[in-house]
Amino acid sequence: MNYQPTAKMKRKLNIFVLGIMVAFAVWTVVNLYDTAITQNARFQAMANDSQFMSESVKANRGNIYDRNGKFLAQSATVYSINIDPNMLSMLNQERVDSETGLTEYERQLEACISILCEELSGVTREDVLKKFENVGHRWANIARQVEKPAADKILARAGEEKLGRLIFTELDTKRYYPQNELAAAVIGFTNAEGNGVYGVEAYYNDYLKGVDGKIITATDGVGNEMPYKNDKIYEAQDGNSLFLTLDMTLQFYVEKYLEESVINNDVRNRASAIMMDANTGAILAMASSPGYDLNDRNAIYSKRDISILSAIEDEQLYREQYAILREQQWKNKAVTELYYPGSVFKVITGAAALEEKTSGLHSSFYCSQMDVSGTKFHCWTRGSHGTQNFTEAMTNSCNPAFIQIGQALGADRFAEYFRAFGLTERTGIDLPGEAGSIFTDVSTKGPVELASSAFGQTNKITPIQMITSYAATVNGGYLVQPYVVSKIVDTNGNVIKTTDRKVKRQVISEESSAAMRQVLEDVVNNKGGSNAYIKGYSIGGKSGTSQKQDENNRRGVENLYVSSYCAFAPADNPEIIFLVMVDEPMGKDHNGAHVYYGSLVAVPVVTDVLKEALPYLGYYPKYTNEELAALGIALPDVEGEPFETARATLEALGLQVTVIGEGKNVISQIPPKASLVPKNGRVVLYTEMEQDTVYATVPDVIGLSLQEANRRITNAGLNFSVGGGAAGNAGATAFSQSYSEGEKVPEGTVIEVVFAVRDLQ
Repeated sequence: MNYQPTAKMKRKLNIFVLGIMVAFAVWTVVNLYDTAITQNARFQAMANDSQFMSESVKANRGNIYDRNGKFLAQSATVYSINIDPNMLSMLNQERVDSETGLTEYERQLEACISILCEELSGVTREDVLKKFENVGHRWANIARQVEKPAADKILARAGEEKLGRLIFTELDTKRYYPQNELAAAVIGFTNAEGNGVYGVEAYYNDYLKGVDGKIITATDGVGNEMPYKNDKIYEAQDGNSLFLTLDMTLQFYVEKYLEESVINNDVRNRASAIMMDANTGAILAMASSPGYDLNDRNAIYSKRDISILSAIEDEQLYREQYAILREQQWKNKAVTELYYPGSVFKVITGAAALEEKTSGLHSSFYCSQMDVSGTKFHCWTRGSHGTQNFTEAMTNSCNPAFIQIGQALGADRFAEYFRAFGLTERTGIDLPGEAGSIFTDVSTKGPVELASSAFGQTNKITPIQMITSYAATVNGGYLVQPYVVSKIVDTNGNVIKTTDRKVKRQVISEESSAAMRQVLEDVVNNKGGSNAYIKGYSIGGKSGTSQKQDENNRRGVENLYVSSYCAFAPADNPEIIFLVMVDEPMGKDHNGAHVYYGSLVAVPVVTDVLKEALPYLGYYPKYTNEELAALGIALPDVEGEPFETARATLEALGLQVTVIGEGKNVISQIPPKASLVPKNGRVVLYTEMEQDTVYATVPDVIGLSLQEANRRITNAGLNFSVGGGAAGNAGATAFSQSYSEGEKVPEGTVIEVVFAVRDLQ
């Protein structure tokens, strides 16, 4: 039998082998094509990753300035401190050095730990050892945002220890806020990655952040840099800068007096304030109090919140409460939180009624308890305002009168103007987190809802909505969009974006607006001056005190209120408008009564701020002869003069002079020079260096009339000074005094007594 393969068998074998070879060749070609062409980018990146080292170059974030070019936020170059675990893993771990008794691995590890722990605050040995466990990773971060002197010292010590690139640095940037807590709610801050998370830092993040650069260098097999002529540097593109509409001087005034109100009135749910250009919507100042320090934003700023945390013993509960309070202090209350506007809203109801002519300046309204579909409404006063015209109803802040004004306007037209004044939509201000209002739609607005809406209850809005709609009632009727950034500038100083006045619509006519301006000026000037009256200035305004009925019901209490006031100046041609809102004031007066009325809680903030802000803005007081007489006499400096000459000078000014001592010249005077003393006031001159000071005891005048307070203070040998805009009002009583009852002060000291009208509105 022939076992040799036949030609046919050989042919089949050859075909089979050839098929395998062709298949292998095809497979090889396909894979070569896939590697070389299809996945070229991937394998190229892998090759580059093993042959090249990329170092990021952080772009500097753009600066933030106020309207006058004052720095509010800026970035500076800092460094990240990193280690390379792979550099250590390749060292000899067996050969022991005879002098140190350590392997090279151990020596470098201990040197690295020593340097990092000694030069970086908060870094522990355990932290570093844990990072060295990441063998296989190119680097591990030890610390971020390290200042240059510290980074330089770490690298210098690493060089002395011959650690190679075991420790290395990367460029980074750090955000600084030179004004600390000033305007914190508007500015906001950045997170660890350098992105804005609150305020304009967040809203304009894409403009501010810039584009990071890179430095790409060749490395050898163990990761060391190699000279390479084709090293590539991609320059970082720094971010653009913002110029805000805020004025830090005005911001300081607002925050100073708002914080005083929060403390003095034991405010439980913070306070907010907005000062705005009434015609353009540019925000001149905006504050939430208590605020926080932008450079130490994780620290709790409010003393009250600190005391709350200190009373919590459970660690988990502490962390939870801390997170809540920290988050709360970061929020911009003027934009993100809703409230019942109360009687300030009567300005909107009144403006709509004048425009529609459903009520006029000479319309008549009677103050009495009203029954609206079974719900009884009464005025805030225990008595009755009787019959009033429109201006008197606004001055008296009469709830029944405004229910009647709202009824005449009707639900449909009320809803139409509520929308037209921008209260059904967000204002569009360039800040994050703006809240939308909560309101009853016309389809569900029955007689009761219309009645309560007319005087500022039922609907909840934000402070920024309130001031924007209020501005439209006095600026000629124009609803403008508020804004906080005036322009954006690139690194070369080129303006790439500006914000101009944006009028959404004209809500009421100039005629109706002019009428409202006059009405609101009359409200301030009423009966010789309201609490908001400022000598020498013409301003308009309206206070508000609203019940937080939803919170009262939820918490089962009855004492939660919001106090507010909104003023504008000059009254005949408004340039600025200023709203203050104080949420849950819990303070008490000298009799222990709860003080929560807008006229006593919010108004002092408004008047204190405007007294400083108006002259700063170029508006100077123009006093009437009556006001000039009430200002008092500015004392000249008579120290060093012969006492006879000094006495003659002071008596010529209409002042009473008491000389203490037997010396010939005046050694000191009380009150000191430049003090304002009323005509016929008392000045005490001391003529001997060793002469004992004569003291007087300050009497208690709180709650007294102007005449009685004056009598008690002058009888005590002290000078009486009148403060507060309501001093000329027959119903005003002393609300506060500059020195406490029983305090010992030198005779002749000026005691300022602030007089106020106790309105609930």
